[in-house]
Amino acid sequence: MKETFLHTDQLPGIVYSYYETQKVIGEQFIIEHGLSYIISGNLKVTDAGQTRFFGAGDLLFYRKNFLSKFTKIPNEKEPFKSIAIIFDRDTLQKFSQQYHVVYDKPYLLKEAVLQLKENALLKNFYDTLLTYFDSKIPEHLIALKKQEALLLLLEINPDLKNILFDFNQPGKIDLEAFMQQNFKFNIDLKKLAFLTGRSLATFKRDFEKIFQMSPNRWLQKRRLEEAHYLIKEKKKRPSDVYHEVGFESISHFSYSFKKLFGVNPSAI
Repeated sequence: MKETFLHTDQLPGIVYSYYETQKVIGEQFIIEHGLSYIISGNLKVTDAGQTRFFGAGDLLFYRKNFLSKFTKIPNEKEPFKSIAIIFDRDTLQKFSQQYHVVYDKPYLLKEAVLQLKENALLKNFYDTLLTYFDSKIPEHLIALKKQEALLLLLEINPDLKNILFDFNQPGKIDLEAFMQQNFKFNIDLKKLAFLTGRSLATFKRDFEKIFQMSPNRWLQKRRLEEAHYLIKEKKKRPSDVYHEVGFESISHFSYSFKKLFGVNPSAI
């Protein structure tokens, strides 16, 4: 397995990913908006309620303050390769002021990752970016490339301004519905509280009123119940299930599973 990140000392905010021989599963609380182009290989994206597959040539826009799982899969002949441009808050605020582009209404679609229409200008833009990784580029030129990407993105889909330039914090939402949709994501309680529009203390208080137990206890029980269903009814292997339902290691998963159900997951 090989992965190359070149944003640290060459292109801040522009990430080149390269996975050579194995699929790599990542789980993210998406902290910034981004625009990604898949050069080769395949990408599996799982967010609340759905799983989708993308391939070479696809342009994807992913949204901050969403949860998603990513599987980057090389094909038989080529590695997985992609370039992603990260739009941090400072970049977006400067762009908004310079070009007078502002948020004016809520964006209705709730998907974490949006597939964009094929666009020759954006593809050519990404082709030129590949040459930038071979040399040291001044930061002001990198900032201009991000601006160019934003201009092209808004040309394709002007409504994306209502995602990019919405600088409000997440509002308070239905906690029970959110947790039932997102219990498989292994992120800390502070992030879950933030995504539901609550402080950590309010999140814990509201949670216990709804579920009659602590968040950590409920999350483990709910994940194990889902794992039991997937193993027994869907005939999945424990080694394929533990990460899917939010456990970091199969040993911890097996121990917790046996403690709750009285048998090892392999015995189901």
